[in-house]
This record gives sequence, C-alpha cells and structure tokens, in this order.
Amino acid sequence: MNPVTQLAAGLFALTLVSVGILEIFFHRDQRFHSMFYIEPGEESAVRMWAMNVGAYNIVTALGLAIGLWLVNADGPSARSAGVGIVLFALGAHLLLGPWLSVTEPRLWRSAIGQASLPLVGLVAFLLAG
Repeated sequence: MNPVTQLAAGLFALTLVSVGILEIFFHRDQRFHSMFYIEPGEESAVRMWAMNVGAYNIVTALGLAIGLWLVNADGPSARSAGVGIVLFALGAHLLLGPWLSVTEPRLWRSAIGQASLPLVGLVAFLLAG
C-alpha cells in the first residue's frame, strides 16, 4: 500500500478519535453546537446516539490502526488483511460522508470532512496500487 493512502488513513484515524472523544464527552457542551446541532435541553435525548456514534468512530480508528500495522507487517497474508481493513474503513466513510449530508443537510461541512481523507486515500490506492 502506497504512502499517500497510509498517510490519509492514519490522519483519518486521528480525526475519528478526536471526533469520537468530542461526541462522547462534549456533546452537552454548547461550544460545539455548530458541530452537533444539539439545542439546549435536548442533550439527554441525544445522549445515547452521541455516545454510540463516538464509540463507533473510535472503534473504526482502532480498526484503521490495526489495518495499517498489518499493511506494514511481515508476510503477504498479513499485508493483504491490512489492505482489506484499511480499504473497507475508507470506503465506508467515503459513502457515509454523503449519507450524512442527505440525512442532515446542515452538516454538509462535516460530511465533506468525513469523506475527504477517505477519498484521497482511495484515489491514491487506485492510482498507485
């Protein structure tokens, strides 16, 4: 797997961890209203969703980290498994970014952020192999 795809996947993993932490620990904080669109008084109603989406993001980041580790491990089967994990995670978020903007158009900037690094990584993979 080429370095650009690996770099995009690594940066995206860091992004997912950061956003996951914000979702889990700061979804009640009105300073992040522009990111989450949670109105005062609605925090309890969205707590379960924010906590779970945050956990999904962190687990996906962990999967990307494991995939990148395997990509750079010895042995062709480990490398193949790593490539599959990384491509799956990037591909999933390339689709989930636009889906976010369909389901909540106000989050179009977040949708671009969610899909951008995966797009870079996948295009680099297709071009360089």
